Amino acid sequence: MIRTVEQYLESLDDGRVVYCLGERVKDVRTHPMLRTIIRSAALDFAMPNDPKFHDLYVTKDADGEDVNFLLTPPRSKEELLRRRECFITGIRSGGGFLVHCMGVDALAACTLAANKMDRALGTGYVQRVESYRRFLQKGDVGITGAMTDVKGDRSLHASQQVQHKDFYLRVVDKQKDGITVRGAKIHISATPCANEAIVLPCRTHGEDDRDYALSFAVPLGARGVKLLAVEPVTRTYGEEAAWDYPHAWGLQPTECLIVFDDVFIPWERVFMCQEWQFSRDITYGFASFHRLFGTCKMVGELEKLTGAVRLITEYNGLEKYEHIRNKLAWMAMITNTVANLGEMSCIKATLDEASGMMVPDLMLTNSAKFIFADSFHQMCQIAQDICGGIATTVPSYRDWKNPETHDYIEKYLGARAGVPTADRIKVIRMIKDMTHNYYQIDHIHGEGSRAAQQIFLYFSADWNRYKAAVKRDLHIDGWQSDPVYGQLVDAEKAVEPKMPPIDKSYRLFSNLD
Repeated sequence: MIRTVEQYLESLDDGRVVYCLGERVKDVRTHPMLRTIIRSAALDFAMPNDPKFHDLYVTKDADGEDVNFLLTPPRSKEELLRRRECFITGIRSGGGFLVHCMGVDALAACTLAANKMDRALGTGYVQRVESYRRFLQKGDVGITGAMTDVKGDRSLHASQQVQHKDFYLRVVDKQKDGITVRGAKIHISATPCANEAIVLPCRTHGEDDRDYALSFAVPLGARGVKLLAVEPVTRTYGEEAAWDYPHAWGLQPTECLIVFDDVFIPWERVFMCQEWQFSRDITYGFASFHRLFGTCKMVGELEKLTGAVRLITEYNGLEKYEHIRNKLAWMAMITNTVANLGEMSCIKATLDEASGMMVPDLMLTNSAKFIFADSFHQMCQIAQDICGGIATTVPSYRDWKNPETHDYIEKYLGARAGVPTADRIKVIRMIKDMTHNYYQIDHIHGEGSRAAQQIFLYFSADWNRYKAAVKRDLHIDGWQSDPVYGQLVDAEKAVEPKMPPIDKSYRLFSNLD
């Protein structure tokens, strides 16, 4: 089914335990700090019901019923490209498909790992994952993915922690009808607006850490689940939202610390339990898909930041200066590079034979993620440089509305003739918000830190090909078996025998000593 916005909002009244700013939240839909993220997530259900976007977001299941396309596994490069377009369109619209991004990427990771475990161990995880997928499709359930553990002492593995054993989420009891889990997950985006969470291990675990090799699905209103919502940016409300980018349909997921206080999980919702040998597969599978989402997220974000800087350049009368143009050119280059690398990762996707799913190219997705993470601080620096110090000291909407200060703001904060002062201030406030430390930290560490991308980049590199390129030129044996360099024309064999002999009358061949 495809739920309506009203049905989605009603589903959030599920008795969930949520805390925010030191208080128990009565209703996430009406809480002043959480309703913005709920509103953004509601776009997940508004757009599939819009005739303009129906063909993009809606497909048919095996029974011929309408389901959300993002809840289906990508079986071709075209479907992977469509998945990317779904994300980008949602983000450009101001939502980001918050309850159909991390969760569906976690679902993809479970699909990949389940097929590998079933083939190697004879487990029945594929049937469980697919049954859960059908449950999501039939109810159009909003899901998030919970991966990052709190970790404790980073120098120690999960089972080696000294203070307590719950720095990583673990299974504490196995029963006939299910398991009991204890621990916490942190930095989990969009949790207050999701119906369920798919939990994954956040790292490769060894045999001693088998209790932490754990994946399952859980309703966020389940007994023992507690959500500690963290609001990363101070917000304003009402009409002020029109002046403040993150509060006016901007992508701004509220993060959560999810506490699992001895939560019972039925076996049919368990997708990994102590199969430590496959913890890397499920973790890497999630990273492969979620970094594709990260590149999609940044298409909209970088377009807006680059556009805001170009607009304030015009409003301030600076667009003719070469050094300003050079900075804008660099921003445009990064914006388009990230977009194009993300698209190419779908075009260059590879088939996972066990699951039948297409997996985005690891080198390209991680390159795109690394480029925007590595460049975002400089993007912010350019934005603040061109905008000027007013990005820090810009008046608020309340100052604008105050009749005692309105005329002063109107008079003294104008710039180029013909540009309304209010428009200039809105763009300045957008630059202020988009270069806020939250965005700088989020865009570096979201979907994995730069170090995580470098690990994937190293292991995704075709080192044999790179070495073959050198060996071929230097006549070092071993390049002939390479599928690219081994098939190239050998100039010495193909051309050299047909060349006329060298003219040795040149001084090059004389004794110059």
